[in-house]
Amino acid sequence: MGLIGGSFALALRQAGFAGRILGVSSERTIRQALELHVIDAGATLEAACAQADLVYLAGPIHSILDLIPRLDVLVRPGVLITDAGSTKSMICEAGARLRRAQFLGGHPMAGKESRGVGAAEADLFQGRPYLLTPREPSELQTAAAKEFCGWLQAIGAKQRV
Repeated sequence: MGLIGGSFALALRQAGFAGRILGVSSERTIRQALELHVIDAGATLEAACAQADLVYLAGPIHSILDLIPRLDVLVRPGVLITDAGSTKSMICEAGARLRRAQFLGGHPMAGKESRGVGAAEADLFQGRPYLLTPREPSELQTAAAKEFCGWLQAIGAKQRV
């Protein structure tokens, strides 16, 4: 969890999301995210996935690629997994292999020079394009994808497909 993941969590809260937000990261980052009220709790990947309705992967490309295949056995059926990676081809190919979860590639066109959860801002996505990369247009019609797109609108992001 860093700038993008932390900003997404803060933006959700600001937009009225009332559910629990769990973070998976290093102990140091989890401690900082808790102190800044970015997340409600830290968790292991296994524990977070078992509870999640949405899995938001915000990290280096290699980490996202390592995580995607592991998630299929950890998440509940029908969960939406999305990412904030800047390159899409390999990530979307890995996501297409998921069987229990739906994968919807994403790339927020937002950021700043500062890094880490300490630099997270609730309004980072406000007015910024948020690219979505479904394999098929119908993937945007699932209940999970519609809910995610609704939250993108609520946080002020400009959805682009």
